[in-house]
Amino acid sequence: GDALAAGGSTWSAEDDPELVREALPFALKTMESLAAEAPKHTGLRLALCRGYVGYAGGFLEPEAEAVESQSFERAKALHLRALGYCRQALDLGFKGVGEELDTAPVAALARVGKQTVETLYWTGVAWGSAISLGLDRPERVAQLPTVRAIFERALVLDKDGVLGLDDL
Repeated sequence: GDALAAGGSTWSAEDDPELVREALPFALKTMESLAAEAPKHTGLRLALCRGYVGYAGGFLEPEAEAVESQSFERAKALHLRALGYCRQALDLGFKGVGEELDTAPVAALARVGKQTVETLYWTGVAWGSAISLGLDRPERVAQLPTVRAIFERALVLDKDGVLGLDDL
């Protein structure tokens, strides 16, 4: 699980984007299978969140824009799947925070610590991306303040600028 969760740098260093596009779904499904067997592995959930956001945003959305296809719906669904994994990762470190983001985001975010900065970042990216692909749904747009609160909390926690969030 640790090896698969840490494998993101090999994907980003690959110089053949088509190879990544074709291989990434299999890798994500493999990680999902492993995550099902390791329900307390936070790193796998964060890696799945990053992976689904990267696949949907890096491959499906540009394809959908180019040919105006149904890939937008698929991309939105994968962003929501990524959000689910990020919520699970948050819950593993801070019980109930992932679900509490829907009802009391400020209180939930106040409970998370510095070790969650990367997870907060990817949670915000996944959630914000899903919202941007569902602007026709007012209930989604109404979630934008929560996404903003997630990024603001990540900025506060990342005082040293390790993730470069101050550039957002």
